[in-house]
Order: sequence, then C-alpha cells, then structure tokens
Amino acid sequence: MKFGSVALIGKSNVGKSTFINQVLGLKLSITSSKVQTTRNMIAGIYNDQDSQIVFYDTPGIYRTLNKMNIEMMKEARRSLMYSDLILYFINSYDRINDTDLKIIEAIKQSETPAFLVVNKIDLIEDENEFFERLDAFKQSFDFKERVAISALNNQNIKEIITDIKKYLNDGDPIYDKDLFTDRPVKFIVSEYIREKAINLTHEEIPHSITCVIDEYKEEGNLTRIIASIICDKKSQKPIIVGKGGNMIKEIGIEARRDIENLLSTKVYLELFVKVKEGWRDKEFLLKDYGLLKEDNNE
Repeated sequence: MKFGSVALIGKSNVGKSTFINQVLGLKLSITSSKVQTTRNMIAGIYNDQDSQIVFYDTPGIYRTLNKMNIEMMKEARRSLMYSDLILYFINSYDRINDTDLKIIEAIKQSETPAFLVVNKIDLIEDENEFFERLDAFKQSFDFKERVAISALNNQNIKEIITDIKKYLNDGDPIYDKDLFTDRPVKFIVSEYIREKAINLTHEEIPHSITCVIDEYKEEGNLTRIIASIICDKKSQKPIIVGKGGNMIKEIGIEARRDIENLLSTKVYLELFVKVKEGWRDKEFLLKDYGLLKEDNNE
C-alpha cells in the first residue's frame, strides 16, 4: 500500500483546484478565473486499491498586500514542509518570471522532490513557442518528472497519479477511506457560497469578501443553513444584494444546488450580507473567519 502527501503549488489561476476536483471526482475546491479564490490549504484525500494520496490544494502565489494575503502565502509555503512530493503547476502559455523563480527557490529550499505540471495543454496554439517557454522552466530546476495535462478536460490525470505513486513510500492510510477531505462540511458549504458570490459579482468584490456559517441544522432529509457574506466596504453591500435582492437570490440558488449535491439532502439556505470594514487586516476577524491560525502570528 502506498501512502503520501502531495502539495499543489503555483501562481493564481493555474488550475490546481480544478485538478484536485478531477482527481477526487467531486467538487472540493472552488474555482474561478479570479485571483484569491483558494485561501486555505485544503486536503483532498484520494483512495484507490493500492494507495492513499493526500493532496494539499494551496493558495496561488502572488504579491501580498494585506494581513490576509500574507497569511495565505504562509499557508502555501507551509505545504512544502508537510509534503512528500510537490506538483508545481504552470499554464501552457506561461513564460517564466520573477514569481516563478521565487517559487522554484522555495521548492529547492524544501529539498522535496517536485514535478513540473504543465496545465491547459488544450490551449497550446504554437508548439514551437510552447517548447521554447517550457525550456526555461526545465532549466530552472531538476524536476523529477514533467507532465502535460488538461485538468479541465481530465486529460492525463490517471497518468499523473501513476507517476506520483512511484515517489511514495509504503505505508498504511491515516484517513478513513470514506473521507475525501480533512475540512468540516460547514467549511465546504461556506466556500460554495463564496464561489457563487465571486463569479456573479463585479471585479472589485471577490478580493474583499468571505463567508461564514451562522447556523447549520440537520433535520431529517432537510438541512437548514443561515450564512453571512462579509464584505469590507459599505458600497459593496448593495452590489452583492442586487436590485430588489436579485443578486443575493441568484447566489443562493446556485449555491444551494451545489450544497444539495454535496449533502444529498434538501437544503434551506438563507443568506445575509454584512459589512466589516477592513476585515482583511484585522487579526481577530481573520481568526474568527478561519483565515489566520492561532499559532501562526509570526
């Protein structure tokens, strides 16, 4: 039996969350074309007949601006220390830049073996230019494997699982085979709601919202959920609510659909919008919202 942990690391919007969802065959990590979508390190637990692999989906690496962003970058770097293998994700159209070089330097310092995972190969237009861009990444580090995939189209996902197993040690699984994550259900539900708010609102909204579950009750075949979408400016609240409440209603409809698929029950979902000005720089609120670990204030 093979067991091990694998960190998914890379810049924003390189498809790490889409990859982990394909591997698990369900929606664990939320996805969006906008940065700051993944904020917490989330463990996705993959099981098959001869292995258990714990994949850590991490926040995308980018320039930090506030206390929340700084903690997100710490979260991504911590994953390198926890893992037996690193998957470094890039897009097929990416050229290596300073951010890539900083990530690669962190990988070197971790002394953890790493794969270069080239995602979105379905978007390659000029193969000569693609191989020219790729060569710069190949020369930057001695990657154990280089794998080309399309996470969205499920292309070469099985192959990369096979390659990963070659670098894992024999060992007993530490999680029950019925589990697919280490996160509580309420966390996943809050993320589903945040995803819908991100994708349905204007560009300035996603960076500054989070979602908290105020009430969660299971009543037979019905789950009652009351949740709050938190924004950091008064001007954002009417955008999230929408004219006549249309936007918050649409967010609720789309989120409820995903939550019902997750829970396999009927869901009653009630959403509110609350303003907490400057919450991303307030340590006590970041702790309340699960975005700052109690023992990681350095």
